Amino acid sequence: MATTILFVCNDNAGLSPMAEACLNAISDGTIRAFSAGLAPAGHLAPATARVLAENGISCGDLVPKSWELFALPHAPSPDIIVALTPGVAAATARVWPWPARHASWPLEPCGPASSALQEARSVFATLRRDIEMRFAGCGIDPCIRRRSA
Repeated sequence: MATTILFVCNDNAGLSPMAEACLNAISDGTIRAFSAGLAPAGHLAPATARVLAENGISCGDLVPKSWELFALPHAPSPDIIVALTPGVAAATARVWPWPARHASWPLEPCGPASSALQEARSVFATLRRDIEMRFAGCGIDPCIRRRSA
C-alpha cells in the first residue's frame, strides 16, 4: 500500500500543487501525493502551470480543492500532512481528524507581482530539492529523479 502525502497551502493554487506534481512525477508508486488548501482558489496559478510544464510535469489533473475533502469517508487518508506555510501548520495540526504525522516546510507563497514566474521557478527548485532529500529511499527512483532535474 502506498504512503499518502497531503501537501497543504493557503489557496492550493501554487505551492501545494507544485509539491504534489513533483512528488508524483518522481515517485515509483510507493508514495502518492495529493494537495489541498485552506481556502482554495478558483484555478491553478498560471506561473505554477508554466513552471511544471518547463520541468516536463503535467498539471492536467491539478485543481484547487479544500483540505476538508480529505476528511470525507471515501477520500484517501493521508499518512503525512505537510504544511507549506506557517498558518496552515497551525490549522491542520489542530483539527485533522485522522492519525497522521505532521510536517512543516514553511515557504513564502508566490505573489502576483511581475516576478511571479521567477518566484515560482525558485519555489519549485526548493520544493524539488526538499522532496528529493526528505523522501530519498522512500520510493523515489533515482533515475526518475535525475530525469526530472
